[in-house]
Amino acid sequence: MAIADPLTSRQPQPMTIEAMRGAVIAIRAGLFDHVNDPDVVWRDRASRAAVPGTTSRPTAMSIPCVAFDDGGPVVLVVAGHAGAGASTVALAVAEGLAEAQRVQLVDYAEPVRSGLAVAPAIELGADGAWRRGRRGRLDVVRLSRHPAGGDLPPLPEIDDAGRLAVVDAGWSLTCALLDSPGSLVGTPIVVVTRVTVPAIRQTEQVLAAVDGEAVVAAVGPARWPRLVEVSCGPGLGELRSRGQVVPVPIDRRLQIAGLTGDRLPKPVAAAGRSLAALLAPAEETP
Repeated sequence: MAIADPLTSRQPQPMTIEAMRGAVIAIRAGLFDHVNDPDVVWRDRASRAAVPGTTSRPTAMSIPCVAFDDGGPVVLVVAGHAGAGASTVALAVAEGLAEAQRVQLVDYAEPVRSGLAVAPAIELGADGAWRRGRRGRLDVVRLSRHPAGGDLPPLPEIDDAGRLAVVDAGWSLTCALLDSPGSLVGTPIVVVTRVTVPAIRQTEQVLAAVDGEAVVAAVGPARWPRLVEVSCGPGLGELRSRGQVVPVPIDRRLQIAGLTGDRLPKPVAAAGRSLAALLAPAEETP
């Protein structure tokens, strides 16, 4: 819990080395969710509130699945590990699915962590706790502020209640969902991983939580290095044998500039369409 300061002399103070170190440790560990902006600049107390053991990542009780249930179908995009590239994959999948139906891309990452902050081509303004935008045929909805008390707000109301929502869970929400047994079962899921030995080992744990019912976006070379192949666990190996692992190429421009309002590189967009094709049968209605 962050420590409240007296309401005296509220002039910004220089950030100490201890505070900066604590912030970096917390961000890398995904434990910065309950430390707010004043704590960061207010002397060095954020470091004590942010280090492991003094605060915790979001709990499943704070993030119920109904928060992203707007009455329509949902596709959940989660990272198999921190830094997997889930926002890029979520955008590519959403655009692929938007070629055949109405889709909104929902970003549940906190604003300071969002990979989709400048992805909309047109900004439509704030709507409660959300910020709306448009990108071609795609509606983009992003959190505009840190959720009060850690509770995620429901999606803003839309005219088309049956619209497909592609949810970019963000790393903190992914961790919270993994802490809640069964919370990831029954929803179409894209798990994003890098093609490295440590990454696929962590991703195997995520696949175990969803009982193997997922599509995997493998960011990296289409031809896996031998060392990565032999390190595959049973879940990922089974999905590869069933053709449910789609390679997503690494684009140098995206690595440098991040996601913007520009079109996705053609190879990345093509990977998104391939993932959408695997997900589409689960979204068909009788």
